[in-house]
Amino acid sequence: MATRVSSKVRNRDRSGLIASALLLGAIVLAVSFHFRPIQNAANAAQPMPVVVGEFDVVSLPVPVEPVPAGKRVKDIRFRLVSFPRHQVPTGALSDLTEMQYASAAAALPANLPLFRENFIIGGAGGINPVIESIPPGMRAMTVRVDATTAVEGWAGSGSVVDVLLVEKDRTAVVAEKVRVLSAERSVSPVEGAAAPSVPTTVTLLVTQEQCLAINTAIPRGKIAFALRSVRDEERWNDTIFTAENLKSLNTDEQKAQINGFVSIKGAEGNANFALTDGRWTKTSIVPQGFIKQVDAPEVAKSEAKGVQ
Repeated sequence: MATRVSSKVRNRDRSGLIASALLLGAIVLAVSFHFRPIQNAANAAQPMPVVVGEFDVVSLPVPVEPVPAGKRVKDIRFRLVSFPRHQVPTGALSDLTEMQYASAAAALPANLPLFRENFIIGGAGGINPVIESIPPGMRAMTVRVDATTAVEGWAGSGSVVDVLLVEKDRTAVVAEKVRVLSAERSVSPVEGAAAPSVPTTVTLLVTQEQCLAINTAIPRGKIAFALRSVRDEERWNDTIFTAENLKSLNTDEQKAQINGFVSIKGAEGNANFALTDGRWTKTSIVPQGFIKQVDAPEVAKSEAKGVQ
């Protein structure tokens, strides 16, 4: 005969099951909260992968090391570097095949794109130190020189000279403050040399007008240099000096330097003396303006008074 279970017993059992389920759920939840910080710390220790967007890239030739000015493209070491197309500067060169004989117009850094403006396309010769030293609007010209013209060789590369034209009866200043770029094809300056070598040619840095003036002067006479200090910015007081000026200069110098003159008449002829810097000096030249002649007994008297 079946045993009949009351509804109260059934309800009590159901309540026990529910309580057990709730207890179990609370335990699981507590354990989950306990281990979550440990998992978060482990996840934080691992770096997150970096996702980079893919771009359309362009390979450009760049110098492996810094490039000095004047170096030809065919002698430069290059490597290809990929750049995002949107970051490539306008005009950057991607192919240097047609520029093998071009030369660097200035020093170039390594690992950077190159541009046509960085190079001089002038054939296989490239550029040289003289060309680099010519500012825009200026010119370089070469003239023949000797020991006298080149100031015994001291008018070398880096010197500053004035160019003179020497003719038979006059000397004229043709160009002032002209820099010597090279001497005998050497750009090395004369420094500390006890006896510099004398060049046969020098190259001058001149203005266009000076270039025309010097070339016009060369057939007319002899070209000479007057070496000046690099700190001297003064101009010539007189740019032309003639033979007539020379005669006048000699007369003026004699009058300025000779303060007295006496010619002593003796048994063996006349003895001439000039008073210079307070002293009587024997001379064979009779200066103009001093023509007084005295006898021998009057010498002491004339010395005392300064005969003029």
